[in-house]
Amino acid sequence: MVKLVVGLDLGGTKIATCVMNEDGEILKKVTLSTLAHEGPDAVIGRIIESIYDVIRLANINKEDILAIGVGVPGPLDSEKGLIKNPPNLPGWVEVPLRDILYNEFKVPLAIENDANAAALGENFYGSGKGIKNFMYITISTGIGGGVVVNGKLLKGASGNAAEIGHTTINFEGPLCGCGNRGCWEAYASGTALARFAREGIKNGIKTIIKDIVDREGHIKAEHVFTAAKQGDKFAKELVDMEGFYLGVGLANMANSFNPNCIAIGGGITNQWDMFYEHMISIMQERALKANVEGLKVVKATLGPDVGVIGAATLAWRLVQ
Repeated sequence: MVKLVVGLDLGGTKIATCVMNEDGEILKKVTLSTLAHEGPDAVIGRIIESIYDVIRLANINKEDILAIGVGVPGPLDSEKGLIKNPPNLPGWVEVPLRDILYNEFKVPLAIENDANAAALGENFYGSGKGIKNFMYITISTGIGGGVVVNGKLLKGASGNAAEIGHTTINFEGPLCGCGNRGCWEAYASGTALARFAREGIKNGIKTIIKDIVDREGHIKAEHVFTAAKQGDKFAKELVDMEGFYLGVGLANMANSFNPNCIAIGGGITNQWDMFYEHMISIMQERALKANVEGLKVVKATLGPDVGVIGAATLAWRLVQ
């Protein structure tokens, strides 16, 4: 009998679900819209629907699934399987998701912070394979991450450790979505890069960024990189600044967690070559030398599937 698990990555906009084998191979995957505004009952219905859908597509029976792993946005209580009140899942207050899914599928279930799950997946099946002290960072709309210490996921007292995007790098900095000021996320995320571009345009800086926006006229990080590639002076300055802020944050990560390897994923890595060298030089300049001498900083390899692979990895850890 082939051993299989289900991994599910719950986000504010989509639910991605897969059937995966022990080798980290995704047999089938489905994606549904979360429609988070409809509330927890409707979303949970779609979660259950997506699991049945992927089982059917994989041409297997429910009884063939050994366990289910679910990655969810924090905050949560992973030990109790409770979703506490994530900002992008309105109405999810103390929702016992693990118990609800267990009542439906009657298999072992693990619920974990989505960034932690992704770190575990990248550590088991991606760029961190075989590395005992490993860190995964995702940089896109925000900045999140997970840390593996001596082969074990660092979870913290309430399961919400490694909220790295909300470490402060300037106590007088811009307001972050979390309510704090000067968070790393407020300086180095894709959202922050786009904000810096908008602020410059508003202040009268000449740039072609405003001429290459999307149909709705929204400036995104990708537009800044495109303009920089075309030689735009302001855009090139912004990309240089992005590398600087990423390097400052990585220095903090190296000093705080002292990993052997940091893997970076998320949309920003599509432009890896444009900021990598500057990012590394700033990190090496600012971190303790002992913490960066053997440190590898690499591009994560699991790509957009890191969430479901990480969730499935949670499931494997329950039954192996």
